[in-house]
Amino acid sequence: MKDLHSVKMHHRRLCELGPGRARLPIALRGAIMVTSLIAAGCATVPVKPAATPTPLMIQADASTQTVLRRLIRSPAMAGKAPDSLQAFYAQRDFKPAWTGDTDSEANAAALRTVIAHAHEQGLREGDYKLPPAATPKSGDQAAAYDMAMTAAALRIAQDLQLGRVPPGAVYNDAVFAAAPFDAATELAQAAANHHIVEFYADRVPKAPAYRALEKALARYQDIADEGGWPALPLKGEIRLDSKDARLPDLIKRLASEDTDFAAIDHPSANQIRDAVKRFQARNALPEDGRPGNATIAVLNITAQQRVQQIAANMERWRWLPRPLESRYIAVNVPGQTVKFFRDGKAELTSRVVVGRKASPTPIARAMVVAAVVNPPWDIPGDIAARDLLPHLLQNPDYLQAKRMVVTNGPQGDPYGRKINWRKVIPAEFPYAIQQLPGPSAALGAVMLDSPNDFDVYLHDTPNKQLFSLTDREISNGCVRVQQIFPLAALALKDDVQRGTAALQKEEKTGKTQRLALDKPLPVYFLYWTAVAGADGGVEFLPDLYGRDAPLITALNGKASAQRLGEPHQLAMPSALAMPSAPVMPSDDVSP
Repeated sequence: MKDLHSVKMHHRRLCELGPGRARLPIALRGAIMVTSLIAAGCATVPVKPAATPTPLMIQADASTQTVLRRLIRSPAMAGKAPDSLQAFYAQRDFKPAWTGDTDSEANAAALRTVIAHAHEQGLREGDYKLPPAATPKSGDQAAAYDMAMTAAALRIAQDLQLGRVPPGAVYNDAVFAAAPFDAATELAQAAANHHIVEFYADRVPKAPAYRALEKALARYQDIADEGGWPALPLKGEIRLDSKDARLPDLIKRLASEDTDFAAIDHPSANQIRDAVKRFQARNALPEDGRPGNATIAVLNITAQQRVQQIAANMERWRWLPRPLESRYIAVNVPGQTVKFFRDGKAELTSRVVVGRKASPTPIARAMVVAAVVNPPWDIPGDIAARDLLPHLLQNPDYLQAKRMVVTNGPQGDPYGRKINWRKVIPAEFPYAIQQLPGPSAALGAVMLDSPNDFDVYLHDTPNKQLFSLTDREISNGCVRVQQIFPLAALALKDDVQRGTAALQKEEKTGKTQRLALDKPLPVYFLYWTAVAGADGGVEFLPDLYGRDAPLITALNGKASAQRLGEPHQLAMPSALAMPSAPVMPSDDVSP
């Protein structure tokens, strides 16, 4: 069966299928879903209009063309019609695109079919309100019909290409620079060439991980449509070798997601235990094979909730560049891992420590420009106020003990002994403090320098024991990497052996050395709570920062009370928020 992203079908074929919601063959699903997002209005995401619109040569009804030109250019439409809609019609010399002749009506049928299957991309058909299918032939009604179709077509193209919800509208700590997308020009060309299917298929991310989520979404939606799976009462552990009344429902619940287990007619206690272990592995739970209350609580997450979770992760995928670079680093915060990718395959995987809830690791893209060996740490003002000031109030020799210096303090007083720390206002912390490199330095032996708005970096740590923990949500936002030397070696020399040798040579000097990369390397700080495999299985990871709920709310068209991340900032000196209660000193003063 052909892959849905490579579907190349003439628009007339779509006319035969009709706009129904019935499931199409997998080869057609992806191309069809892309069209359902623009009908609700195409002004949601700014789209660059064509610099110099060139009218396309199209035959159409002259009266409708006249009305469209008059409407779109009228003073009443000034500031109301999106730039992309005006640019679209200007390139067509204001000729209608969806009505007036057989080819245009075939394009309209293709668009309707795409929108009817938007749910397969985690989008809602209802967000793209199309006019009734009975198309007026000419005049005012035909012009209004055509503009409504175009608004829907542009909106869904934007949503598929850039995401339905801009990252900054949901999270206060998510930044991705949207790539230029001239929806008007590309849609105009697709309509003129009758390539509507191909146009929308090209808007869908082609990354294998996204395509695996498409299949997972369809699978979990089928389960939800069939009534979901049974809920299990939280009454303690289900004994697999007893007559526990919940055991039959546990078997049914496990079989819903585990095809191997579903094939067993009368599973034994050991087979049930093995299925429980597989479920626990897929959900980041301790793999003890015992269905206690913690495991039961996850088993009771409904199929519809999983559908929404998968859809939220697909939306976050749409925020990323197309295509991703051939070489890049990707941190998955919920998975607490970092990977080095080359040509779509992970060459290195390492455990990491990520930000705690009060200082979460952001969602962002940066560029690694250098590997810094024996790096000093310029401590952000909010961290200094929160983590260092309580120590300094108790011990004036604290900075010297931690190999820290005040770089803008009184002359001849590098350790701040002459500073009256009791007069320092935490929210206005005035001193720049730097930790010198060394065996106990917070940044360890190596840091990957990737300038970004959040002052969040990948680096080493002297506290290696932290990597043995299951929950490594500990840092002030930075990412501490267990295999920092191999990762930095790949970034620096594209070769672990040569790169490690270069790094270790500089480390032995004890001096800070900045080794510039020949070519900057992208690093992505990502947030995947649903990761689908090629085998159809889905790994659901803990939503450490509660990011899924506000995005699901936004995708459902409901306003969120506030953007996630607003109660705190990520080590940003310009936005300090000190708690009113006294802060107890912390022994882990690290980024």
